[in-house]
Amino acid sequence: MHILVDENIPYGVEVFTTLGTVQTFHGRHLSAADLATTDALIVRSITPVNEKLLAGTPVSFVGTATIGTDHVDLAYLQQRGIGFASAPGCNATSAAEYVISALTVLAQQQDIDITKKTVGIIGCGNVGSRVKAKLHALQVPCLIYDPPLQEYENSHEFVDLATVQQADILTLHVPLTNTGRYPTNNMVDRTFLKQLRDDVILLNTSRGQVIDEIALSYRLLAKPQTKIVLDVWRNEPHIQPLLLQQVTLATPHIAGYSLDGKVRGTEMIYQAICDHFQFTPKWQVRDHLPMTTVTLRFSNQFTAQHALTTAILTSYDVRQDDAKLRLIYQNPQPAVYFDNLRKHYPIRREFHSVMIQLPQSQHELAQQFTALGFQTTLESLPTAPDFSMITH
Repeated sequence: MHILVDENIPYGVEVFTTLGTVQTFHGRHLSAADLATTDALIVRSITPVNEKLLAGTPVSFVGTATIGTDHVDLAYLQQRGIGFASAPGCNATSAAEYVISALTVLAQQQDIDITKKTVGIIGCGNVGSRVKAKLHALQVPCLIYDPPLQEYENSHEFVDLATVQQADILTLHVPLTNTGRYPTNNMVDRTFLKQLRDDVILLNTSRGQVIDEIALSYRLLAKPQTKIVLDVWRNEPHIQPLLLQQVTLATPHIAGYSLDGKVRGTEMIYQAICDHFQFTPKWQVRDHLPMTTVTLRFSNQFTAQHALTTAILTSYDVRQDDAKLRLIYQNPQPAVYFDNLRKHYPIRREFHSVMIQLPQSQHELAQQFTALGFQTTLESLPTAPDFSMITH
């Protein structure tokens, strides 16, 4: 069996060579001619998979190591009888931790207490539900807007659009859809933006097409007190220079790019391809992940907020990715630079790779850390220094 695997899928070669011969490819540079002898195709979100790509090829299985599937023509795959699998939830924890990092940075920059703010979560699926859980761990009140989920669950937990639009902070976690009762393409348009608070904080880690970027740019010119965090852009890798300058935090579609999340995606597609071709799985990717990387030790000389902020930004500080993207237009090939930021993304672990050591009296804070996803222990610790970090 011959398998084509996106070059940015971690452990892709090691994993899929247990099933056959493997060839890697650049996700934006794939054509039908490349698939002349391919039985299985494994992609990420930047590769459109449709009739134009697959017609006349022997491909009988397509896997995407991503949550979203809007880049795949599912109806065509079904029509052709081509097997398909995605990786829902694989990087949801990573994307949720990105939101927590961004809000922690904004709280520092704007000198605000987010526990005194209300966060509106638009879309409460794999990512949104994790954002909600982590915000609850931080004691931040949330409003949930998700009409399809509300209809399915028939719950009183949800609010309507007008209510969620009045939140101090809005974070978007919706799939990209063009049809149905609740299409999300251009959902955040001029009319939507007019309903928001003048000083709203808006984060988008879903898809760039969810926001009308022209309307957003005009909004920022008229109301510069608005704070925007964008990880996704309408025309990636060709992003708008003006909007990049206007937003508070900007990153190159890497919210879900933790090593843990990418490896989960690889493993989920590996299991699916084994099921499809009736192979016995021989590889468990998780066994090859690094063990705990950092221990943070706090004595009694600290505040809870200091401990939480330190732990979150030690695990992942979104400002590092923001600083790199800001250099894009100093590069003669901005689009290539954008893609290379993703291709050569440094290893980033999730909160669970960090061990938090707290004094025995800090039971409530330990529970907060555990709810956020960190490993936590209560120990007899010295009174000074107030904080130390041990790297393993």
